[in-house]
Amino acid sequence: MDFIIQAFAVFVMLGILSILIVVHECGHFLVARFFGFQTPVFGIGLPFGPHITLGKRWDTEFRIYAFLLGGFVAIPELGDETQMEAAYGASVAKDDDSEGEDSEASEENPMEGANAFGVPLKPFRKFPIWQRALVAVAGVTFNVIFAYIIMVVMLLAMGDPTSRTSVRAVVPSNPIAKNAGVLSKDILVSIDETKITSPESAVKYLTARKKTEVTLHVLREEKPVDIKLTTSDQGTVGMVLESEAGPTKYEKVDRSIFETMGVAGTRLYDVTEGMINGLGQMVRGIYMNVTGQVKKVPGEVSVGPGDVHGVLAVIKIGSDIARQDWSKLFFFTIMISVDLAIINLLPWPALDGGHLAFMLFEAIRGRPMGERAQGEIVKWGFVSLLVLMAVIMVNDITALVQGKLDIKKIEAENRKKSEKAAEENLKKILERKAPSEEVKEDTENK
Repeated sequence: MDFIIQAFAVFVMLGILSILIVVHECGHFLVARFFGFQTPVFGIGLPFGPHITLGKRWDTEFRIYAFLLGGFVAIPELGDETQMEAAYGASVAKDDDSEGEDSEASEENPMEGANAFGVPLKPFRKFPIWQRALVAVAGVTFNVIFAYIIMVVMLLAMGDPTSRTSVRAVVPSNPIAKNAGVLSKDILVSIDETKITSPESAVKYLTARKKTEVTLHVLREEKPVDIKLTTSDQGTVGMVLESEAGPTKYEKVDRSIFETMGVAGTRLYDVTEGMINGLGQMVRGIYMNVTGQVKKVPGEVSVGPGDVHGVLAVIKIGSDIARQDWSKLFFFTIMISVDLAIINLLPWPALDGGHLAFMLFEAIRGRPMGERAQGEIVKWGFVSLLVLMAVIMVNDITALVQGKLDIKKIEAENRKKSEKAAEENLKKILERKAPSEEVKEDTENK
């Protein structure tokens, strides 16, 4: 029975990944068709091996390939004509401004040769940079829009994900909360009329109200207690807060659809910002690990090449999450969709960001990069991407065999690390002296 549940969870994750990839490619396809680009093939799966042709419409052949974890839309006019001839193996007819017999003949019989996918191409048209850029960025845009829609649906159907915020300790060096009567283990429910959903939300509210009287609504042994106090010049009151451990809970909130849409936008922005910061830390950690500088920056996360993971890891972790708490799949899907958008924007050949980089170079220079130079960059960029994919695949398989992708173990290790860091941080905070004590000590020394 457990095997059946595990298999179903894996199937669900494969479905989610496939949907996200199709959404991404639909962005490219729809915008390309809107501007009149050719889209000879829309493929679900990686473009090699056997495939099934679903049909042809809008001058596009729709296919499903054997290896489903991927997708693509062939848009030859995003690149240079000569490069496309080399890549697609076709003698592509060039667009001519004249309206003579040759032009008419081309329109009557436009199929000049089969490309690498075996689908004929029409004569090429020259598109302005802004249209090519919109086609290139459309996939990323659709991923962000899709993530936003899921966020809205999650908030409407399930409510806000919440966890109780408790007072871990009161700080002697800033005795405002202590003097007002706040105790450790108090549950912070709200401040004034603003509900507290996390320690960060409490800090954000207080720091925006410097030298202001506020009312803390807390639960002490499950009984409500109201505590009035005035914040410091920095908007602090001397509390160390933490989120209570436990499963994610959702709370229905009475708000209009438009308010929910606004909240969803804010939450998606926070998720995106956090993922970009995480990506930056990962790149910095890998660089420091490779260059042997890990120990030179205390507190920096040690990340090596072996810690970079891909599709297999996503499927394994996602399936474990689905088995433990299916409701978390909403947020997990949002994170994957945003991650797919961020990765594709990197200025790397064969990615959407690579197309945008070539277009930016063309816009600044006034003409495209040389065909040979661009071809070499694309070729080696694609080779390096394949090497990276191979390394990631090895990492995923190794981690899978060694049990490093077990979500329970990952959560336990992260909890242990965060608790250790919190203890060290709390110790430092509690060891701080109040300003009055420091003045007194300086006076005695004199």
